[in-house]
Amino acid sequence: MSIQRILVVGGLLLGLSASLLIAIQLSRTNDARVGDRFASSAEAIVGAVENQIETQLTLLRGTAGFFAASEAITVDEFGAYIDRLDLERNYSGVLGIGFSVTRAERVALERLASQLDPGRMVQVEAWPEGDRDVYSTILFLEPRNEMNMEAIGFDMMSEETRRTAMEEAARTGRTTVSGKVQLVQEIDPEKQPGFLVYSALYRNAGGAGREEHYGWVYSPLRAYDLFDSLFPQDDRADVSISIYDGAPSQDNLLYRSAAAPDDAINRTVETINVGGRQWYIEVVALPGFASGINSALPWIVGLVGGLITLTLALLLFQQVRAAERVDRQVKSRTAELQATNTRLRDEVTAREKAESTVRQMQRVESVGQLTGGIAHDFNNMLAIVVGNLEMAKRRLQNPETLLKFIDQAKLGAERAAALTQRLLAFSRQQPLSPSRVDPNALITGMKELLARTIGKQVDVRTELSADIWPTLADAGQLENAVLNLAINARDAMEDGDMLTIVTSNDVREISGGSQAGVMDEFVAITVRDTGSGMSPEVQAKALDPFFTTKEVGKGTGLGLSQVFGFVRQSGGDLAIESAEGEGTAITIFLPRFVGEDRGEDAAEQPDASRVDIPGGISQEMILVVDDEEQVLAMTVELLRELGYSVIHAPGGQEALDKLSGNPGIRVVLSDIVMPGINGYQLAERALAAVPDLKFVLVSGFDTIGEKSAIVEEHGIAKLQKPFTRQELALAIRAAFDAARGFGDSDGGSGRACEASDDPTDEA
Repeated sequence: MSIQRILVVGGLLLGLSASLLIAIQLSRTNDARVGDRFASSAEAIVGAVENQIETQLTLLRGTAGFFAASEAITVDEFGAYIDRLDLERNYSGVLGIGFSVTRAERVALERLASQLDPGRMVQVEAWPEGDRDVYSTILFLEPRNEMNMEAIGFDMMSEETRRTAMEEAARTGRTTVSGKVQLVQEIDPEKQPGFLVYSALYRNAGGAGREEHYGWVYSPLRAYDLFDSLFPQDDRADVSISIYDGAPSQDNLLYRSAAAPDDAINRTVETINVGGRQWYIEVVALPGFASGINSALPWIVGLVGGLITLTLALLLFQQVRAAERVDRQVKSRTAELQATNTRLRDEVTAREKAESTVRQMQRVESVGQLTGGIAHDFNNMLAIVVGNLEMAKRRLQNPETLLKFIDQAKLGAERAAALTQRLLAFSRQQPLSPSRVDPNALITGMKELLARTIGKQVDVRTELSADIWPTLADAGQLENAVLNLAINARDAMEDGDMLTIVTSNDVREISGGSQAGVMDEFVAITVRDTGSGMSPEVQAKALDPFFTTKEVGKGTGLGLSQVFGFVRQSGGDLAIESAEGEGTAITIFLPRFVGEDRGEDAAEQPDASRVDIPGGISQEMILVVDDEEQVLAMTVELLRELGYSVIHAPGGQEALDKLSGNPGIRVVLSDIVMPGINGYQLAERALAAVPDLKFVLVSGFDTIGEKSAIVEEHGIAKLQKPFTRQELALAIRAAFDAARGFGDSDGGSGRACEASDDPTDEA
C-alpha cells in the first residue's frame, strides 16, 4: 500500500475516533446533568414529606394544648375547635381529630362517655367486645361525618399496632406515629393504607408537680389522600415516589405515586424519623424524567463527524465505496431475514398461547354441560324441601299431615345430599374404588342425566341385555366414561339422529398385561350414533390426548383419552368402529365380576332404620366445634337430646380454651374446614395436651390437602355432612366407648367421665 493510501486510512481512523470521543464526552455530560437534577428532586421530595408530617404533629400538639388549657372539654366545645381548623380545606388526608381515654373497666368508660357526650349512639362502648386488661374508647372524633361515625366508641388498645404507639406516647410524652394500619373509618370499596398520630394528655394529680396520664388526642390519616395533595400530578409525572413504614417491602408500603421500572438508572432511598418510626422514601426516575435534555445530541454530533470523515474517504476510495455498498445491502437483507424469523417466532408463541387459552375454555365448557342438569335437579330438590316446610307450617294443628310434609322435606334433603356426593365423584374429589356394578342398572339410572345433557334434538335409546353379567369397576368413573362417549356422539350428530347405548356379554382376548392374548369374559357397553363417522386417519389418532376434529370451542380432545385410560386401568379395553357418513360405535370392555353374588351391589348398605339409636348420660361431656352457627346449634341440641353434656365453641382457638378449662371433656366433635385453626390442626394441638382425648371430625367437603399424621396415629373417626340423628348418635357413642376402652356400645349407659357439676355451657 502506498504512503498516500496509508495517510488516507490514518486520517479516516483519526476522524472517526475523534467523533466517537466527542459523542461519549457529551453523553457523560448529559448523564451528569440528569443525575444532578434527580438528586435535587429527591431531596425536595424528602423535605416535603418531613415538613408535611411535622405539620400533622404540630396540629396534634396544638389540640393537646387546647385540652391542657381547660379542666374539662365538652363535645360541643371540641367540635367548635375542630371546625375552626377547617381540616378538609387546610389538612388534606387528615380524616379528623379525636379524643380517647382509658380505664381498667368498660363500665367506667360507659359512664364517662354518657356524661361527656349524652347524644352518642354506640351499642357497645370500647368495642370490639372481649376481656382486656385495659380499655380505651374514642369519646370525640370531629368532624362527625359518615366515615368518622364508624370509629366512635372503638377501643384502639384492642389492636397491637395502635396500642404500641399509644403506650409510647404516654410513656415518653412525645407525639408519636403508629405503624401502617387500615383505619376503621375505611367504608369505601377502595381501601387506602393509613396511620395514626397520638399525643398523650396529662393532668395534675395531687400537687407537687406530679402529672397523671388520662388520655390521648389523636388523628387518623389516609396515606394516599395525604401525599397526593403534597405531590400534585404534574410534580410526580416524571418520578415514582414510594413511602414505606419500615424496610422497603410490599407489606410496609404506605404510598406509591406510580410503578417504577426495575432497570431505572436514577434511584435513591432515604430514611427519615417520623414520630418515633423509621420511614423509607424511595424515589425513582421514570422514562420521561430526562425529556428536557436532548439525549440524542451527542450521538448526532458523532454521527455528523463520522459522515464528514467517511465522505472524504469515499471520494478517494471509489472501489471501497462500491464494496461497502454491497456489504450494507447484505447486512440489510440479513436484518430483514432476522426480523422475519423473529416475527414468525412471535406469531408461533402467540398461537400457542391462544390455543392454550381455548383449551382451558373448552375444559370449562365440558364441565358446564353437566352442571346445568345438576343445577336443575338441585333446584327441584330445594323446591321439595321449601314447599313441604311451608305446608308443614300451615298444618301445625294436624299431626298426621304435619309428619307427612316433614318426611317429604327430609326425603328431598337426602336426595340433594346424594346428588352432592355424585357430583364429588364426577369431579374426583372423593375416594373411589372398584366394586360390583350392574351395567343395566347404571345405564338406567343415567337416563335423565343423559337426556338433559344430550338434549331433545337427538333420540336416545337403550338396548340392555337381559342376562348381562355384573362387572368390577368404579361406578362413578364408569358413569363419567359413558357420559363422555354420549357427549362425543351428540357433537357428531345432527337434529333427528339417534344415539343407542347397548349392553352385552363378550368373550375376547386380554389386550395387555402379563396375560395378554388369554381369552377371558368381559362386559361390553357400546355407545352407537348415526352421525358423521370418522375416517381411518382420524380413527388412528382418536385416542391421543388433546386430538380433536371439532371446531374451536366445541371440544377439548380429552374425552376419549380419559375413557381409554380408565378402561385400561380397570383391566379392560376399548374398540372403535366407524365409517364416514355412517356413524360411529365405541365399545368399552370391562372384566366380568366373578366374586360371590349376594344379590346386591357392593355399595348397598343395611337398613339403618333397624339399628337402635344409642344415647348418653349427663356425666359424659362432649365439646362441639363448628364455625357455622346454625349447624353448631342443631348439633348441640341433638346431643343434649341424646343425654350428653355439651360444651360448644365457634372456632379452633376457642375450642382449645374450652378444653383447658374443662378437664371432664372426653370427646371432641369438630368440623374440619374452619377459618384460622382447622379441624386437623385442632386435633394435633388438643391430642398433644390430652393424648387420651377422642375426636370425631365432620365435613361436607374436605378441601384440606395435607392430613396430619397424628390423625392416622389416633384412629380419628370421620362423619359426613349432612348426617342424621342416628349417624351422629352411633359415631359419638363409639367415641365414648373407645375413650373408656370398650369395643362396643352398651346402649348409652356406662361409667361416668370426670365432669363438673354443671356440664352445660353457653359460650
